[in-house]
Amino acid sequence: MSGWTEDRLAAAYRAMADKTAAHETMTSTLAALRAIPAQRPRTRDALVAAFGRHGSRLVGAGAAIAIVAVIAAGLVLRSTTGPTSGPTTEPGNQAEPATVDGLPVQTVSQALAAEKSGAIVGDSLVAIKGWYDPTFPFGCPAETPGPALVDTCASRKLFVSENPERLVEFQGNGVSGQQTPSGTYIAALEPDGSYVGSLLPVSDQSSPGSYDPSPVVIVGHFHDLRAANCGADQKAACDSAFVIDQLAWLDGKTLGPNVWIGYDSSGQILKPRLDEQGVMAALQASLDPGDVVVSMSAVGLVDLYSSQPGRGVSGGVGEGHPNIQWFVRIAGPQLRWPEMAFQGGLSGWVVAEDDTGQLGAVGGWGFVSAEDPTYVPAVRTLPSGALALPTTNQLAGGACAGVGVDAVLHGSAADPRIAWLTENLDPAAPARLDVVWPAGYRARFAPGLEILDENAKVVLQEGDRVTGLCSGVEGVPYLQPPFS
Repeated sequence: MSGWTEDRLAAAYRAMADKTAAHETMTSTLAALRAIPAQRPRTRDALVAAFGRHGSRLVGAGAAIAIVAVIAAGLVLRSTTGPTSGPTTEPGNQAEPATVDGLPVQTVSQALAAEKSGAIVGDSLVAIKGWYDPTFPFGCPAETPGPALVDTCASRKLFVSENPERLVEFQGNGVSGQQTPSGTYIAALEPDGSYVGSLLPVSDQSSPGSYDPSPVVIVGHFHDLRAANCGADQKAACDSAFVIDQLAWLDGKTLGPNVWIGYDSSGQILKPRLDEQGVMAALQASLDPGDVVVSMSAVGLVDLYSSQPGRGVSGGVGEGHPNIQWFVRIAGPQLRWPEMAFQGGLSGWVVAEDDTGQLGAVGGWGFVSAEDPTYVPAVRTLPSGALALPTTNQLAGGACAGVGVDAVLHGSAADPRIAWLTENLDPAAPARLDVVWPAGYRARFAPGLEILDENAKVVLQEGDRVTGLCSGVEGVPYLQPPFS
């Protein structure tokens, strides 16, 4: 049989785009795609043209989502789901990268030292190189699930050590025990939403060689917001835990962005309406040309909201369809929109609503919201000359549990919160009411106070009346349009 050519491969994709492909067909076609040199842009363009209107399709309730060539903002996404396992690429000969997604690759010890010294801003992305050892827990007791960042025997994790060493010892055809790395290492946690296990090679106890360590580069973050769910005695350990977002490079092969489709409360794989192309379309207006998508994860609204405090999300639940949110990690200079309040960091995240394709929440790039425990009110000037307001991570337009109020807007550039309301319950002694604002909101004095939304449009001015608030953020009311 003759080899795959560009024209033949493009024709195959055009045929597949008109029908639901069998899993075997997709697997063999992807294998052929990997055999074509990456420097062939004509093939890439043909694939985009073939799939531009169709996107990916799910093959059966438990099958992996088909990988589709997605060319948007210069990105190609590799899709994975939870139940799948085994390698998705063959070992190659690509040199270990010095940077990944614009992030400098650090050793394990360098990353740990940077975290300990406070040099890492919030949950900014960090790229770490080391040696992956396919260990597994032995004799773990049955455990009740706890906070996502509490490291237990049964936690999903990747051991990445500074030095190459096998952590399991074989005697005959059996396993005698598991060892702790002798050098510096990171146990990179894999809570739902950042699961990369399906990209890893399968270990086989009958084949001891499958437990040999492999060189690896992972991308992830410290200071995950879910640390707020840990108990007082666990909070420090949770805050310093490293959470993996991307398996970027393994044993000579670049794996690229990872996509994870989560589960619903019954354990079934979620079936989002958006595919990777749809998510990219939702993000496109807010991405800088230098931004790179690191990972995408589709999770249930309740799971995202309850397990990740500070990541405000909104949206209605479509009839007969569970509300799904796409949580997307991005590396790059910063979002074009909305403007972030603080400088610092080289990464961030956004939440896209599966039902509407709208962005629901943002964070990162040094952005700190009033919901973040590290937030300290201070007068900060943005590059545009506007002043940063205390904000949530939620974009304006989300769901709001309304509360009536009779108040007036006031502000001062010398005040740490810049703007506040005064209630008129007692005209002789109006009471001050501090509020938080949607992401991207800021203030200016020209010369009176003006509140600008994420698009720099004036939405409130000094002395304007406010008759409605949203439910509070840690006791501070949230204020968004229509302000009534």
